[in-house]
Amino acid sequence: MPQWTGIVVRCTTNETGNVPRTYSVNSPDIILAGTRPLPDPNALTDPKNYNNYYANSLFIGLPNYLYVRGKNFTTALLGGSWNLFYSTPNILLYPFLWEQNKLATSSGNQNPPFTIKAGEIGASTDSFAWVPPDTSDHYCMIAIANTPGHGNPLAGVNNVTSLAEVMANNANIAQRNVQMVRGVVPQMVSRAGYDQGSEPAYMDISVLFYNIPKGSDYTIGAGTPVDGKTLYDEGKNTQSFDFKRGWPNLNVPANWNTVFTWTLKFGSDWSGIPTGNHPTVEIRGEIPMTAAHRLYHLGTDADPDPTTGQPRLDPKGGGPVKVIRAGSVITICQDMVAP
Repeated sequence: MPQWTGIVVRCTTNETGNVPRTYSVNSPDIILAGTRPLPDPNALTDPKNYNNYYANSLFIGLPNYLYVRGKNFTTALLGGSWNLFYSTPNILLYPFLWEQNKLATSSGNQNPPFTIKAGEIGASTDSFAWVPPDTSDHYCMIAIANTPGHGNPLAGVNNVTSLAEVMANNANIAQRNVQMVRGVVPQMVSRAGYDQGSEPAYMDISVLFYNIPKGSDYTIGAGTPVDGKTLYDEGKNTQSFDFKRGWPNLNVPANWNTVFTWTLKFGSDWSGIPTGNHPTVEIRGEIPMTAAHRLYHLGTDADPDPTTGQPRLDPKGGGPVKVIRAGSVITICQDMVAP
């Protein structure tokens, strides 16, 4: 059997890059991480994880994080881009049913690039992010690994014979049927973009919650890795009206960008929130500074370290760390108001 000369996105775990292959809709290389991004997406490229199935479902009305994985079975370095699409149920998945449903990564890229060495595994470590709307049944995900000479092999296909032939003879495309989880959808789902710009810097990315009724649940996350990790935090049954979460001292490279998605399911205890006040969420980008920073005199004392609760001090001089705000996005929940 001939060896596929592009990147293989498997239909089944026993594929080794040969074509023709047996078609299925249960690809192990379309990975659903659920409602939080993988802490270290690079784990997907570890050979010991190559046959892990990652059998999570999609969650209706919530942010979902998805990845595509592929392997280079050739003897050459291959570069290209990933694509991920969705379709509502259809036994024959002609491309006109899904070509317009292309998902984007957390950084907003619909064609995230890859370079995969010979014999190695690659993955879209900047997760695809999607809040799926409800559907009467389930979704099918379609993944493609594009390399020179091997793009979307189903482009223009509109007859059943060609559909079957293409799926058997092209190993850079795979599909996966996924089941939907329907539960209590949060009252608020919102997004805020972040773009570092041309200057790398140590940053505090902070999330401030104001006028939140006690007993609330929240999530906040972004699927684009930074400083060796993805960013995610969640809380249930909150007991403070105003509180702060976030990630201090991130080493953010130039041009890093992502989209933060947050959700809120409101609790019932509004006592203590002034009448007429709305729940509000603010996401800030702040520069932490020691005394040597040229803007130190413009800053305010940083909040205590979120892990230790101790004041943040300059490790060299011992003085207080200050922060200066570089930007923020504020979302006011206009439909909710303290009685």
